[in-house]
Amino acid sequence: MSGGGGSRFPATMRLKHRKDFQAVYRDGAVWKGHCFSLHVLEKEEGKRIGIVIPRKWGTAVERNRMKRRLRDAFRRNAHLLPNADIIIKPQVECRDEPADRIGRMLVDAVTKIVQTEVADE
Repeated sequence: MSGGGGSRFPATMRLKHRKDFQAVYRDGAVWKGHCFSLHVLEKEEGKRIGIVIPRKWGTAVERNRMKRRLRDAFRRNAHLLPNADIIIKPQVECRDEPADRIGRMLVDAVTKIVQTEVADE
């Protein structure tokens, strides 16, 4: 009983295990912006996303709606992103941002982080 149009978010693009999250937090670069903060760990291949939304953010319905919007923004813009594990923590202030704007901000932020990391090496 899946919903709709065959554009499901693949499990291979999700951070699922605690050790994966810990590796990104421990070894990844951090970026904080107006709408979300990111932890990014570059990899040789593949792109994966983890979304962290605390309970104080709102009801389960609101948290799940934001997770769906972030996953959709990631999926639609994955071809523009470098190979990396990315953890996104959205800010409450951006609850009503359109998904396409979230996608553009995500691509811009991850690209800046990766370019900064490469320049520092």
